[in-house]
Amino acid sequence: MNTVTPCGHELTTRLLDQKSECALDSCFNRVLSTLTQETQACALFFSKHFSQIHTPVVVFNSLDEPLSDDTIDLHLAKLKKLKPSIEVHHYQKMCVFPAKFENNLLGFLVVKATNNALKPFENLIAHLLNVYVKQLSTLHYACIDPLSQLLNRQTFEEKVLSVVARDNHAAMRQGYAERSWYLAMLDIDNFKLVNDTYGHVIGDEVILLVAQLLKNNFRAEDYVFRYGGEEFAVLFPSQNAQTAFEGLDRIRALIAATRFPQVGTVTVSGGFVTLIDIGQTSEAVHQADQALYYSKQHGRNKMTYFNDLDIKPLELNQSDIELF
Repeated sequence: MNTVTPCGHELTTRLLDQKSECALDSCFNRVLSTLTQETQACALFFSKHFSQIHTPVVVFNSLDEPLSDDTIDLHLAKLKKLKPSIEVHHYQKMCVFPAKFENNLLGFLVVKATNNALKPFENLIAHLLNVYVKQLSTLHYACIDPLSQLLNRQTFEEKVLSVVARDNHAAMRQGYAERSWYLAMLDIDNFKLVNDTYGHVIGDEVILLVAQLLKNNFRAEDYVFRYGGEEFAVLFPSQNAQTAFEGLDRIRALIAATRFPQVGTVTVSGGFVTLIDIGQTSEAVHQADQALYYSKQHGRNKMTYFNDLDIKPLELNQSDIELF
C-alpha cells in the first residue's frame, strides 16, 4: 500500500468541518478509505445514544462478511479488558480500535489487516476515531432537548429525510435490511389538566418521566424526539405494520401502568404511518397526526395506524378534537 496520504491535520479538519451526523459518518468512512487506499475493508460500530446501556449499531461496513451479534459482543468484552492506554487490539488478522467517550467504551472500529500495511497508520486512525467521536458528541448534544434529554425538533426533519432517502440504512442492526421505517406521533392525554391542577413543575416532571419511558423502551436504532410541548415523535424500523403497532401499543400500555408522582395515572395516544414514497416531512407528520387525532377522538390511550383509516388528507377536522 502506498504510504503517501494527506496529513493528519488535514484529515482532522475534514471531520471537524462536518455539521451533521450523516455527513460526519460519510466523511469518516472516506477518510479511512483515503488512508487505506480502499485496500482494507472496515466497519464501525457505535452507540449514538452515547450510553453503554445501548448496544453499538452499524455505522458503516465494508467487510466481506458482516459481524454477528456474538462477534460484536466478543470484541466489546475483549476491549473492556484492555488497559485504557491501548489504542488498538490485534485479533485474527483484524485491527480493532476502541471508540470511547469520557472513558466509556461505546463501540469500536475494525479494519481488516491481512499484512503489516496498516501498521504505519494505526496511531493516526486511533486519533481520527477519537476526533470522530468528539465531533459526533458535539453534534449529538446540540440536538438534545434540555428537559426531556430526547432529540429535539430541530434535528427531526433531517432524520426523517435521511430515512426516507435510505441514507442511514447502514446504521440499523444487521439483518434489518428488509424492514420498513415508521413514523409515530405520540401525545400525553389531558396534559392541560395536569398543568392546571398540579402546576407546570409537575407537568415538566410528567414530560420527563414519559420521555424516560420512551427512551428506555425503544431500541438503539430507533430515534425518539420531543416534537414540542407534550408531543413526541418516534422513527423506528419494523417488519410490518402489525409488528410496529404491537411495539407501540406495548409502550402505550407500559406508560398507562406506570404510577406518576402526585398525578397517578398518565396515558398517551398515538398515530403512526409507514415511511414509503412520502415526498415531504410535513406530509408524513400530517398523516401520523391524523391517526393521532383519531385516537384522541375515539377514547384516547390507544394507537392508530394511518392506513387503517379510510380518510383523505385534511378530511379530519382537527379543530373539533380536544387534544388536551
